[in-house]
Amino acid sequence: MESGKKRLMEAARSLLAEHPHREPSTRELYEAAGVAAPTLYHHFGDKDGLLQAVTEEAFAAYLERKRAVPRSGDLLVDFAAGWDMHIGFGVENPVLYAFMHDRAEGRSTRAAQIAEAELRRGLERLAEAGLLLMDVDEAAAMTTAMAIGCVTQLNHRGGSATGPLARSMHMALMSELTGHSSEPTDADQAARLLLARLGSASGLFTRAEEALLRQWLHALTEHFAPMQNAREEGQDE
Repeated sequence: MESGKKRLMEAARSLLAEHPHREPSTRELYEAAGVAAPTLYHHFGDKDGLLQAVTEEAFAAYLERKRAVPRSGDLLVDFAAGWDMHIGFGVENPVLYAFMHDRAEGRSTRAAQIAEAELRRGLERLAEAGLLLMDVDEAAAMTTAMAIGCVTQLNHRGGSATGPLARSMHMALMSELTGHSSEPTDADQAARLLLARLGSASGLFTRAEEALLRQWLHALTEHFAPMQNAREEGQDE
């Protein structure tokens, strides 16, 4: 027989899947799990403890998918793709995302701390390459604020993570951070951008189809790279 802790975790996941925009009550959670209220308090302390555990589990799964995406070789494209995946996670998990970033009474969930550490690593790579227009602390604060604002507004309006508002926020952030919108301007950049974002299209293609698409995109970037390098060298002269 499953443990009460596991049943509570499964009940929370199920209730959030059924009603993604509404936080379940304590009673709904322990009744859905088929346990008594003291079982929830014993394993998680309170409802927030249970939701924090589910949030950390969901965010860990998201990070695993994100880290499996091959880097495109373009730091700007990779950072922008990471932002898009983060926004996608927030739109797909509205209650968990709101809980994750609830800073009431100075609280910071472990998932939020991990997200901030991942963000800083990405920004540090941009800074080391001379691509960041501000210091890492300022960039981290701006990116976090814009991400939370973007996800909150999209969830409030029922917007898409790939819709016009999300794209506008994406371009505004990249322009402020780096002076570049990160939108593709030629075939090489478009191929790199799509390559970096394939990880957010999980389930859309079979493994064989995705492997073939990656092969084609890599071939495009290799074909256009010499032309792009020649243009950049000409601009530097």
